[in-house]
Amino acid sequence: MKIIVFHQPYPMGNFKYNTAIANNLSKDHDVYLLEQLNGRPLTEEYTEQVKALNPDMVYFDMLDLETFKLVEQLDCMRVLGYVTRGLLDWHEIFDYKDKWYTHVFTNSISCHDEFKKRGIPVEHYQWFLNCLPEDEMVFDSKYEHDCVFLGMGFTRVTNEEYSLERETFFGGLDDIDFNVYGNGWPQLPFYRGLLPADDIGRLYSSSKSGIALIEKEQRTKGMINNRYSEMGSCGIPIVCYNYDTIDWFGAEDYINFISSKSETIDTINDILKNSEKYKEKSSNLQEFTKNQHVMYFEKLNKLIEKG
Repeated sequence: MKIIVFHQPYPMGNFKYNTAIANNLSKDHDVYLLEQLNGRPLTEEYTEQVKALNPDMVYFDMLDLETFKLVEQLDCMRVLGYVTRGLLDWHEIFDYKDKWYTHVFTNSISCHDEFKKRGIPVEHYQWFLNCLPEDEMVFDSKYEHDCVFLGMGFTRVTNEEYSLERETFFGGLDDIDFNVYGNGWPQLPFYRGLLPADDIGRLYSSSKSGIALIEKEQRTKGMINNRYSEMGSCGIPIVCYNYDTIDWFGAEDYINFISSKSETIDTINDILKNSEKYKEKSSNLQEFTKNQHVMYFEKLNKLIEKG
């Protein structure tokens, strides 16, 4: 089968997700990884490039409206493989063509229910894919920290609320070797700047613990984001809130939940002092994440086989 996998511009986080999808599908199919327009005007050259490929299927996690309209002209399967934050708020896309998708895979229960209500074939899967290549999940001494957080200090919609929530969580972590990477944190004393996309696996494989937060917009949709699978695959102990809107599907046995700022500090310190105690949890989460990854591609390949 000839497949186009649309990706966002490098080095956005979803670039690695789309690349991982393309690499896996290319084992059995002719796969073309193509950058979506992402706000750029639709050109005749781009249109001809896409149409010339004449794909049997297109796969994407999110599309801008111009790319969306172009793909609609193709006579092929259209598979949405991951519902990121805010997709169901893209009213112009849903109003444009409600039943445009051939199939949807989503790890958000509320998004699943919304698609189903609209009559779109949809399947819920439990855990975000691990998109980190094995050769990137290696120790690097420059990332040997006590605890890390990787993520943005702002959001496209509610900058102040997003940043404040995370800053409040980080307050009081000054007494440990805590380091924040990502965009939008210049005011934090433990901010270390942007992280190269190819170093995500190195960061998580070298740090002794990691904080995983789910922003409000994601958790209200019952969505588990990519931090959990990336950290889980690297074997780093995860510290996070046990959000009451999230169904962990068994992964709760492998995560170190906290309910307050003081408990965060106590948990991280305990991980640092008693690392052996947490190794089994981390190892089990690695296996859990790996199994979820395999299960997703089994579902996707079954869909492709049906045509």
